[in-house]
Amino acid sequence: MSATRPDAAMRDRRRAARKAQLRVVLRGALGAAVVIGTVAWAHFGSGRPVFSPHGTPEAGWSAFREAYGVDSFGRDGYFVRAIQNGYNLVHHTHKYAWRFTRKGALDHPNACSDCHSAEALAYAFAAGDRFDARLGRRVSFEERVMRCYATHLDGFIPTIHEPAVRDIRIFARMVAHHLQLGEGALERTP
Repeated sequence: MSATRPDAAMRDRRRAARKAQLRVVLRGALGAAVVIGTVAWAHFGSGRPVFSPHGTPEAGWSAFREAYGVDSFGRDGYFVRAIQNGYNLVHHTHKYAWRFTRKGALDHPNACSDCHSAEALAYAFAAGDRFDARLGRRVSFEERVMRCYATHLDGFIPTIHEPAVRDIRIFARMVAHHLQLGEGALERTP
């Protein structure tokens, strides 16, 4: 009878080890299912635009898209979405770059478009990276955008890699392409 007790104890340990292993596998599978379910809900079921890669079209975007031939870059894609975000940043800065500006919807100027037209940004992009005598060094287009947030919008300076800077550059680049501006093109005064 003493031989069956060690066998029974061994079987109990094996059974307990299998249960523990099954518990670990089930926890991992449940965690993965929760993550997959949350992602699926966020993208397909929530209806919230924050989970969608497509930006919300603001007033004037459709007319701008047609006037500047944005569709020549495709109906959708990274570049077109960056142009749209750049458009939103330029025309609705207080809404899309709120963390870099203290200006609200009722303050003026509260958007880049209050001071700069799309064409002016394109010329600034084409003539970018120029020597600034006041600063005593070359200043890039991106740095000028960053300074604009701090000075004209009474806000904070974003990093150069921030989409609030990058997408304005892509927006200005697209407009410069549409206007066929070469490097160093200077804006004509009327």
